[in-house]
Amino acid sequence: MKVLFTDNSLWSQLNFRGNIIMHLRDAGHEVVMVSPVDAPSKGMVVPDGVRHIAIEMRRTSTNPLHDTQYFFRLLGVYRRERPDYIFHFTIKPNIYGTLAARLLGIHSTAMVAGLGFTFSHGGLASKVAHRLFRLGLSLADKVMVLNEENSHILVERGVARKEQIVLLEGGEGVDLDKFAFSDNRSDKTIFLMVARVLYDKGYKEVVEAAKIVKHTHPEVKVQLLGPVDEAYPNAVSREQIQKDEESGAITYLGYTTEPKKFMGRPGILLLLLSSYHEGLNRSLMEGCALGKPIIASDIPGCRETVREGENGYLVPTKDVNALADAMLRYLSLSDEEKESMSINSRRLAEERFDIKSVRSCYERILQEYDS
Repeated sequence: MKVLFTDNSLWSQLNFRGNIIMHLRDAGHEVVMVSPVDAPSKGMVVPDGVRHIAIEMRRTSTNPLHDTQYFFRLLGVYRRERPDYIFHFTIKPNIYGTLAARLLGIHSTAMVAGLGFTFSHGGLASKVAHRLFRLGLSLADKVMVLNEENSHILVERGVARKEQIVLLEGGEGVDLDKFAFSDNRSDKTIFLMVARVLYDKGYKEVVEAAKIVKHTHPEVKVQLLGPVDEAYPNAVSREQIQKDEESGAITYLGYTTEPKKFMGRPGILLLLLSSYHEGLNRSLMEGCALGKPIIASDIPGCRETVREGENGYLVPTKDVNALADAMLRYLSLSDEEKESMSINSRRLAEERFDIKSVRSCYERILQEYDS
């Protein structure tokens, strides 16, 4: 079969779906990637045997003209390529790509990785996007979701039909061989947040909690790793990051296409304090596979990666004191207790997040529509 993957950036495709793309290629499918090449995507290498079609899309624009232009670009690509099946990811491909596919009689799946900005904020733009999203998903053959609670929300709000839903219980999965268990024993502790640098990802809470923790543990490091995207709503400015670095609260490591190099260091504990529903957070799943303890928000998409007190702690969203308390609790553990948390994280990844189950799901969808 000829299979297209349409996403909002080449970086997202390779970072989140690269394993699935290469698996389908190896299974004999003709795989084509359709996405913009944004700043984080520059220098990324498309896998051998896979084609990439670069397409212009203004990801954060709310201008109807820009979105209309993007729709017609997709329509032109789909008309030329005539794929057997299309997988769409992120909000604009889910809306406009699914519409283009339906007009051309092409079967498609829309993945709702998380209920992000559109579902967690009010305002006219968000309401319009919500209605367009409902239209787009109504035209898809399948709607993939990454946790059960988001599935219920989509059905209850009439955004998707129950019979469309395909639940990936282990999220988008982790290659457990690539992210092998690493010895986390160390006499130093580094709290590491791996995420886009957004206020919605808990940036402010992490900075403020770091100040509290450093008051009694000045030797502890709190580091941030991820891209700065100032065009995105609720993005943190570079000036603010610099200010918080100068205060001594955090260290910003910048952006990398290989976060495992930073996450795999000894003494790492991963932080993520998202204030909106995640799908199932990739950095936390990868952290589990590497054997890293986790402190995360008690929300869908984060709580699935934590067994309270066994491999980490869950804290309420936007609660600086609760986050600081959890960090201090971890610091008070014995070496044996910290090692047990690491082992439990790896065990959880093996039970829940193996990429093999995700591959099987994609294969079943394609088999259903293979004519």
